[in-house]
Amino acid sequence: MRKSLGTGLFMVITTVVMFIPPVIAHTAGYPAIAGALVMPTVAAFLPALLADVRTSLFAAVMVGAGSAVAIAVTGHALWAGLTMATVALVTGLGCHWGRSKNLMLVPITLGFVVCVPPSLGNGQPINALALGAASLVAALWGTLAGTLLGRKSPKPPHKPEVWARTWSYAIVLAILTGVAAGFSVGVSWGHAGAWFIMTVVLVFQPYLQDAFQRTWQRGAGTVIGVLLAFLIHLVLPWPTAELILGEVLLIAAILVISTGKYPYWFFTSLITPAIVLLVGNSADFVATDGARLIATFAGVGLAFLAELLLTPVYRAGAKKHNLERF
Repeated sequence: MRKSLGTGLFMVITTVVMFIPPVIAHTAGYPAIAGALVMPTVAAFLPALLADVRTSLFAAVMVGAGSAVAIAVTGHALWAGLTMATVALVTGLGCHWGRSKNLMLVPITLGFVVCVPPSLGNGQPINALALGAASLVAALWGTLAGTLLGRKSPKPPHKPEVWARTWSYAIVLAILTGVAAGFSVGVSWGHAGAWFIMTVVLVFQPYLQDAFQRTWQRGAGTVIGVLLAFLIHLVLPWPTAELILGEVLLIAAILVISTGKYPYWFFTSLITPAIVLLVGNSADFVATDGARLIATFAGVGLAFLAELLLTPVYRAGAKKHNLERF
């Protein structure tokens, strides 16, 4: 009973924490930026809570600088692809220190910026430096909040990887993410394009056995999550209620993935409706959800194709470096 109360209190406090940057931005007269500050906050909050302050600060700097660059390359498929490939490469290199999982929300956050750039009320794009600075401040707030809330909680063990496997993972992740981003921006795929990028980032793993498992679990969890988001939208079709429930589901997903006790499809079934509700407020919710499903299966297909092509190479590399898995 006490543990349940503690978890409930943690979720309430965290939900409030996540909404502080958007509320401040809206109150200060910058509603266009407000909606884009939830994900940067979470991207730094998660590593502060589950890893350490240095990892969180690194995530905050990546989100701040990356947001500025991402908004600056809006509409340019090649530069968008190169930007996201660079972010994915850096994220993948964190695998050497066992930190890539803690940084996963960085490329996901920037994927939404590059595919669905925030704009002013008159349709004009937001100034790149303004968005970058606001994202950095929001992320630093996430670092502070995550550090304070997680200072007494046990941290999941990190599993550093050898450089050979780290580089192969980082390079392939960069290529897949760059292709997904370039294509999405090139065809103006919007939210679906961001979903395409997110799927690739979450599915592909340093070891192909893990990647194959995540491939089918990602698809199954996404279908469940999209249906859950649609049900929530039918029952509570109010933006504020959807945002609050999105935060609650996001925190639940963080708690689930931090324990390591639950299958990946369960995490996906929580993170999917969370992001749908946080960034997917759309007048045509059904059409948007349908596009997300298509984008998810496109991302799963791209990752699965890469896994099949890389299997012989990874097997040979595992033997060469005396790795038990490939």
